[in-house]
Parts: sequence; structure tokens; C-alpha cells
Amino acid sequence: MRKLLGCIIILLIAINTWAQNNSGTPYSKEGFGLLPDNYGAFTGMGGVSAAMRDNYNINFLNPASYTALDSVRFYFQSGITGEYVDISTNKTHTNYKVAQNGEVVMAFRVYKKLFVSFGILQRSNRGFDVLYNNDVRGDYSMRYIQHIEGEGGLNEVYLGAAYQLGRLSLGVNMSYLFGRIDDRLTLVLQPATSGYYMKTQTVTQMGSALFTLGAQMPFSIGGKNKFVIGTSFNFGTPLHANQTFVSYKISNTNSSMIPVDNESLENSSVFYPFRIVTGLSYQSNQKWLFAGDYTFQNMSQYEEFHTNKEYQNYHKIAMGAYLQPNENGRYWWQRNKYMAGTYFTRSHLNFNSTDINTYGVTIGTQMPLRLARQELMLGVAVDLGMRGTHRNNQILEKYAKLRINIAFKEIWFMKAKIY
Repeated sequence: MRKLLGCIIILLIAINTWAQNNSGTPYSKEGFGLLPDNYGAFTGMGGVSAAMRDNYNINFLNPASYTALDSVRFYFQSGITGEYVDISTNKTHTNYKVAQNGEVVMAFRVYKKLFVSFGILQRSNRGFDVLYNNDVRGDYSMRYIQHIEGEGGLNEVYLGAAYQLGRLSLGVNMSYLFGRIDDRLTLVLQPATSGYYMKTQTVTQMGSALFTLGAQMPFSIGGKNKFVIGTSFNFGTPLHANQTFVSYKISNTNSSMIPVDNESLENSSVFYPFRIVTGLSYQSNQKWLFAGDYTFQNMSQYEEFHTNKEYQNYHKIAMGAYLQPNENGRYWWQRNKYMAGTYFTRSHLNFNSTDINTYGVTIGTQMPLRLARQELMLGVAVDLGMRGTHRNNQILEKYAKLRINIAFKEIWFMKAKIY
């Protein structure tokens, strides 16, 4: 009971943390926020997931992987990413630090070849704070200042199940996506020609069910060469959404607010597009494992309140590998997994005929620790990358991310034996 209470407390802390501003990139302004390019248990391998299955990590990105877990163990897994970003344009430069892409997930076997998993995680990040200072067209003696702020994103609560049919594993995550997006704009004219400035706020709340299906098929060649083919996908789903818009004139002298406009959209939708991840892994001699993924999301179908945003489709390629010198070795360094990977993303964003791409390289390790009645897998990964470009007056971001992932295997369901 103490362990269950601890899990609930951690879950509540995670929910409270995700309610805060959790991203700083201006690129998160579009859509439901920035899609995470690399997170989960295999961040150190470029974020591969489709064909990854082992008995240490809950690979919630492909529900078919749950059948690889130990049948007599209860799994608890938690992860978080800390990020430092250097952001620049041709004219200015700044940086920010955030924590994001957290999750708290659990898994166990319920009956013979049937496994379940449940948890909460982040689906997208949104947070920005941008200040524009420009001349007024036709009157260069005056300037206007635009202050644009935003926060929010999508979270996911899921219940997943997987079943083993011979060598084929099939799984499904039944999720509820929910989130709030809050955009604010302040417009000030200088020098002031009246005693007021303008402020607007747009709040969008959304939520709906989403089903993610997964499959994995392991096979071997020559006994020592093991392969896994895997895929996971969700169909396009409309998220039930409401939106409110308010605007005010605010006095420069006493800060009194005069309403100008107040609108609301009820019982509408934001369309979450079809997404698929397909990959292959190859393991040799129980030491080396190589894996690759391709991700596609049909972002050209993304709509907000029945208006197409005309995004381009999302594509990602990820590759990674690990070396484990000896899974049953005497020394801890022999049992560790040493990981490296890379990924490339062509995002859904295109500004001024310029694609906003992301490039990254990763390194990491997973360290199995054996305790009295439980096993612990400590994962540490570093992700170094770039997003965007300076071309055509765009924004370039250089980031360094540190991912910490902790997975427990509890012996809650193992019967004691007396010899």
C-alpha cells in the first residue's frame, strides 16, 4: 500500500507540473504545440520505438511491446526531460531552460498471455513569449509593440492491453487526450496617441478519446540473429473543443479595463491527424542491437474549428544502436547498455517557403541495478540538436536535453516457496 500511495503522489505531482508553462520555443505557437521528436525509454537511441521490446522498459509508444515484460512482475516507470535551448535570429539572441515530456506509467500481466499498462504522459508542448517592435507603415515616426504569449498543450491518460498470438504480439492503447491552449496578445502604440492599449486572450479547451494500435513480430535467422518488425498507429480523430476570445482596452493611467469584444465557439472540434510509426530491430549475439524507425503524420489534414491550417505532413527518420557486453556479467559495467543514435524531422511547419527541420544526435546508457526484492533500470540520455534555420529570417534553436528514465520491476505477484 505504501508503494501504491507513493505512485499516486508522484502521479499528482506530475499532473501539477504539466499544468505549468513547459516549453519556450516560438515554433510551439502553431497547432496544439510542439510535437516531441524524441522521448520515451529509448531516447538514447534516437527515440526509436516501433520494434523495441524487452523485459525492463515499458515501451508505451507501441502497445504491442507489453507482452515482452516479465509475467510475475509489476512495472513502474517514470521519466522527465530537462532542456536548455539557445535561440537566435539574424538580429537577436536569447536562451531558456524547461522541463518537459514527462510520464508516469505502470504495467503487469493479468492473465496468461494478456498484459495491461496504464499511465499519464505529455502528447505536445506549447509555450512562448515573443516581443515585436516595428515601425507603423506610412508613419515612421511611430512604432507598435506586440507582446505575444502562450502556454498549454495536450496530455494523455491511457489504458493499454497486449496479447501474444504465437510469435505475433498485438496491442492497443485506449487514451483520453485533453488540454488547454492559452494565447495572449498585448498591442501598444508608441508614442501613445490615446490613453489606452489593447489586450486579447484566446483560450481553447479540448478533449476526446484516441485509440493507438500496435503490432510486433519477432523472428530469428541462424539462431543468434534476432529481428523484430513493428508498427503502431492511430486514425485521425476529432477532439471536442470549445474556444473563447475576449479583447479589452486598458487605461494607461489607472489600468481600468473596457471590454471591446467577447466571442465563444461551443461544441466544435480540433482534428488530430492520422499518425504511424514503422520500424525494424536486429540483435546479434545478445550484445548488439540496431534499430530504425520511420514516422509519418498527416498534418495536412489538421483543422481547428473546421478551418484547415494548411500545414505540411510530418516526417521523421530515427536510427539507433546499443551494446551490452554481458547481460549476466559479474561487474555492473558489463550489464549496462551503451546507446547512441540520430534522428531527422521535417516538421509540419513551413514559413516563408522555408521548412522548419530538426536534426539530433543522442548518446545514453541504461544501468540495471539488482536490489533485495526488486530490479531497477536507470536510464540516462543526452540529446543534442538543432531546430529551424536563419535562412529567410527564421529562428534557429540549438538545444541540449537530458533525459532521466527510471523503471522498477516489483516482485508483487511472485509466490514464496519453501524448500
